[in-house]
Amino acid sequence: MNLSAARLWRKTLPIFWRIVCSVCRCVNVWCVFCTQASANKFFHHGEHRGRGEKKGPVFFVVSVVKSFMTQSFPIIIAGAGPVGLSLALALSRAGIPAEVFEMDAELNTQIRASTFHPKTLEMFKDWGVVDEIIQHGYKVDQLQYWERVPRRLIADFSYASIADDTPYPYRLQCPQHVATRVLKPAVEATATGKVHMGHKLIDFVDHGTHVTARFETANGIVEREGSYIVGADGSHSVVRKQLNIGFKGKTYEDRFLLIGSDLKTEDLLPGAAQVCYVFDPQEWVIILNLPDIVRVVFRMTDDEDETTAMKEENLRARIFNFFGKVPDYRIKTTQLYRVHQRVADTFRVGRALLVGDSAHNNNPSGGMGMNSGIHDAANLTEKFIRIWNGESDSILDDYSNERRQYAVESVQLYTDQQYNNMVMSAEEERERRNKSLSGAASDLAKARAYLLRASMLEERI
Repeated sequence: MNLSAARLWRKTLPIFWRIVCSVCRCVNVWCVFCTQASANKFFHHGEHRGRGEKKGPVFFVVSVVKSFMTQSFPIIIAGAGPVGLSLALALSRAGIPAEVFEMDAELNTQIRASTFHPKTLEMFKDWGVVDEIIQHGYKVDQLQYWERVPRRLIADFSYASIADDTPYPYRLQCPQHVATRVLKPAVEATATGKVHMGHKLIDFVDHGTHVTARFETANGIVEREGSYIVGADGSHSVVRKQLNIGFKGKTYEDRFLLIGSDLKTEDLLPGAAQVCYVFDPQEWVIILNLPDIVRVVFRMTDDEDETTAMKEENLRARIFNFFGKVPDYRIKTTQLYRVHQRVADTFRVGRALLVGDSAHNNNPSGGMGMNSGIHDAANLTEKFIRIWNGESDSILDDYSNERRQYAVESVQLYTDQQYNNMVMSAEEERERRNKSLSGAASDLAKARAYLLRASMLEERI
């Protein structure tokens, strides 16, 4: 039987195929029906546990049932943001059925996150969407740090220093809602991926062998069964709250005020790169150039009145007070939001898992929140592929431990340091910060190491 014939067998007799493969994996015999064998082999044998390991009949029956149930239902993903859709795309391209359920009738249109780092672009290449997403973005190959008073450039990092480390030596500035409009049809174009809009998750039940989730829709409440449920449903995750998972951390006193306009970075700060951080202990800013819009993030203190601050004349006054006189411009978008630094106590309970903002929040300095969520999706996909090939789902604990550790020890440390750099007030500390950044930017080896960390590629240092 050739490979195409085996696939036809699998497609036409799915239940029989799953039962046979489940039995073969449990008893360590050769399987002629499984087309997802490792090492690109059509036939495979009991590689999933050691030979000679004896198991009783109860274990055999339970294992067969669990394996059959796992492969009989899709993985349910709550949330059609960039993380949920990335997970669905990665799974479905691997042949694992995945269905996304989004509470809103349409994809979100807010800018929100807008930075895609090189490591994320490498993942998008594996999932077949990188070229289209790059077409909608703006490549930024410089990262700058400025001091507001006096107005001077402290450090200028060139991404050319990591050109030998990644095929994408730049950060791509692209609003997340643009990326989701690429990811959604990519999921729907696969044989095993689906996206359901207008489905608000109410609750779910973990049966041990599978899960049942209830959704509120325009036509009433519907139930769906899945092998697992993954919460990609944001900071206020229904999945996390139902599991009573702690979400410890802090909320920053400052709020972030985003003003998007048709100004150019050169209009705001002559000599500025397309991404730059302007330090000031009282009123710092982050400048990000996106296609058709320049996004400036201001600090807004807790004692400022929101209604007053969001009036157009006051938004324009804020830009003038910080940058001085600029050419005529149009304000395209505004957003005011609080920033949190939190992480869930665990990313897994039974057949329920967390990814992205449902699992961890961090301040947006450095643009790592969405990226680390997409990396969660890649890690979790790798674990699910191994489970579909017969391994125990205990490896999902590895997912939880690995990604939680990375969130705490890498992402949160880096983004918190970025924020502290912006608001640093002591003159001696500021001088030390500036000297450190300037020294790193002017030394090729140090610049490479700095940008690899900033690009979430620290393992390549």
